Amino acid sequence: MSFTHQLRYAGRMLRLNPGFAAVAIVTLGLGIGATTAMFSVLDGVVLKSLRYPDVERIVAINTRFTNEGRSIWRTTGGDLEDLRSMDSFEALSFCQSWEMGVQLGKSAEFVQAAFVDPNFFHVFSIAPLTGRLFTQEDVDRSAVVGLAFAERNFGSASAAVGQTIGIGGKAYEIAGVLPLMFDFPDKGQVWAAMSPILENRSRNSYNYHVVAKLRSGVTTSVADARLQALAKRLALAFPRDNGNKTFRVTPIQDQLSAPVRSTLFILMGAVGLVLLIACANVANLMLARATARSRELAVRSALGASRSDLVTQLLTESAVLASLAAVLGIALSVVATKTLLSLGARFMPGTLLAGISLDWRVLAFALLSALITSFTFGIAPAWQASRVDLQDALKQGGTRGLLGGGSSRLRGGLVMAQIAVSLVLAVGAGLLFRTLLALHDADLGYRTSGILVTYANMPANTPLEHEQAGRFFDQLVDRLRQLPGVTSAALSFGLPTGEYGSNGYLAVEGRQSFTSGDWRTLPHADFSASSPEYFSTIGMRLLRGRDFSEGDAGNRPLVVVISESLARQAFPNEDPLGHRLVCGFDYVSMKGMTVIGVVSDVRQDSPASQPGPALYVPLSQHPERAAEVEVVVRSSGNPDALIPAVQKTIREMNPQVATKFTTMTELVNDSISAQSFRGALASSFAGLALLLAISGMYAVMSYLTTRRTSEFGLRSALGAQPSSIVRLVLGDAAKMAAVGVIAGLLLSLAAGRLLRTMLFGLESTDPLTFIGVIGVVLPVMVLAAGLPAWRSSQVDPMIALRNE
Repeated sequence: MSFTHQLRYAGRMLRLNPGFAAVAIVTLGLGIGATTAMFSVLDGVVLKSLRYPDVERIVAINTRFTNEGRSIWRTTGGDLEDLRSMDSFEALSFCQSWEMGVQLGKSAEFVQAAFVDPNFFHVFSIAPLTGRLFTQEDVDRSAVVGLAFAERNFGSASAAVGQTIGIGGKAYEIAGVLPLMFDFPDKGQVWAAMSPILENRSRNSYNYHVVAKLRSGVTTSVADARLQALAKRLALAFPRDNGNKTFRVTPIQDQLSAPVRSTLFILMGAVGLVLLIACANVANLMLARATARSRELAVRSALGASRSDLVTQLLTESAVLASLAAVLGIALSVVATKTLLSLGARFMPGTLLAGISLDWRVLAFALLSALITSFTFGIAPAWQASRVDLQDALKQGGTRGLLGGGSSRLRGGLVMAQIAVSLVLAVGAGLLFRTLLALHDADLGYRTSGILVTYANMPANTPLEHEQAGRFFDQLVDRLRQLPGVTSAALSFGLPTGEYGSNGYLAVEGRQSFTSGDWRTLPHADFSASSPEYFSTIGMRLLRGRDFSEGDAGNRPLVVVISESLARQAFPNEDPLGHRLVCGFDYVSMKGMTVIGVVSDVRQDSPASQPGPALYVPLSQHPERAAEVEVVVRSSGNPDALIPAVQKTIREMNPQVATKFTTMTELVNDSISAQSFRGALASSFAGLALLLAISGMYAVMSYLTTRRTSEFGLRSALGAQPSSIVRLVLGDAAKMAAVGVIAGLLLSLAAGRLLRTMLFGLESTDPLTFIGVIGVVLPVMVLAAGLPAWRSSQVDPMIALRNE
């Protein structure tokens, strides 16, 4: 039989069984769709190269601390100067990037912006859409913007060139406009030229993200070896600062995708298991259909069809089903990918998200998935069906007994495998979900409900302008406190889970020397600046001493408030009040500050971070930080309802102040968005797997009870009660479910190791999670056999025996 004829015959058989075809196509379509959507994200973020010329030569340079076993993508000014001397790089540059206020004539907005040296774009070999890139003469004078920024604010790319924008209190003329495809390092819209001559050349302040382009012919391993040699020389020259660190070259794609790589691979594996369960489900359907077609297959065998002919025909039908399912899966993946993008946009690098699309790679993956699944679910049923017993099939009319015990064992084995795999997914989802609950229940050390946060940036460059900005925000807070619904308001530079703040070393005057350079002996803490009433506004407890007051002005003695953990670390077994500290927060903090209070610890970065040492200074004494603050407003109701009034107040006072609004709750949720992403997807995959396993159990028990119709009729005729037949069927289902659950538990214990670094507040062997999952899966699987069991108990003995 030709392949074309086999295809036509397969199509005709599927048209004759539309119910079977629809169920199989939908089941496989769901599996292929979910897998394809997950692959499109994995491919765009991890596997696909960034769209930069010679991207394989673009690298990030990391600092690795050998004594701690960790790396950071930041470099000190002193180390950067030495890196520039390396001949391994065709171009080397640095950037400092964050979301900052940009002034646009009579308005202002927050955008992701970066200060870069003039060599920056040469690393990426990017050409502007219009205008030009930086030269050395553009330092502190020119900026380059993205196309979206240009069109949003000036109408077109050409109209933007020559316009002036304000960044950090300085005026920059737009020299060029970049294409949409470039937004490095993360959703960048504005790049301002800064001097390549570094102001801070210390070897312990990690301020610079360094990127470089390898020279042609220089591999990453060669460059890495040369950096190791440089690190050894620096360790000998500067043992205190460089004694325990080295440098590593990382391809830029790997650098950007590193935070999400393991998550995406684990989720890809999870959705692959869902597809396997779907294949097992369809394989069971194919086995049942092969039983119903026993006479047809026997007749074809009698007419000369070989075993390979039968297998080929059944596999062709499987391929047709899988192809139709792939079409459905691709359509579903379009919707699913958009959902994944919306969930992942908060924590995945925007530069990588731009690579996610339904391209030929994704389509090829979907078609390959269809090919593999058609073989996976088709081969076992086809092989079983080809072993037809000609005499038995023709004698029995093809309704029962064709495939014998082997078929039943295969069907039961497939169901047990489905249960085992679905339990693995359910345990993983349970662990991630309980992690999410633990994060939401964690004691943050501050309150989140009812707090509106306004990021505000006022243009300031000179000391006088910074002082003016400080007075402006003090006046703003006074006005905001008068608004209806506002119970308190304050300012902060370094709000927990926020974008501002700093950290570094400090010293206790009279005990440690801050200028000795031996940082290994000094305490380390987070640095924040705030106004009076900040602690009470966000719900931090004042444990000792006092809060900042209006009297803590810039011309008064410098003061500081510390956290309880810093008090324990720096002043064990003594009262910290009255002691003086020195730190590197800014030039003012180098003069020495008196401890006036102790406040409760907070989880600074996210609920997953541990409460640690922190140091708070009054904004009024540190005007250098006063131009870029978080305005914190506590509301008696919904904080979002205050946004129009707060925005109006700021615009009336100064329209040049850039603002961005959020809430404390949203900030905390954003800080655990990766955990939310993992939990949501794992729960979705586990739910889908469980539904497929339930349907598989139902289908198998329906098939097995139909095969035993005469047995149940005979039992009824001999006096068996319907309840005993129900118990018999449910007992068989319970045995299959128990085997699947036991296998799933063993697999879950092994798979749980992959999740250890993603958990919070529990272990991968958490007993409550395992007990809860078993308590759901086992009874649900037994209940899935309830309807077939009830039907078996209602068999009419006379009809059953007559059919036999």
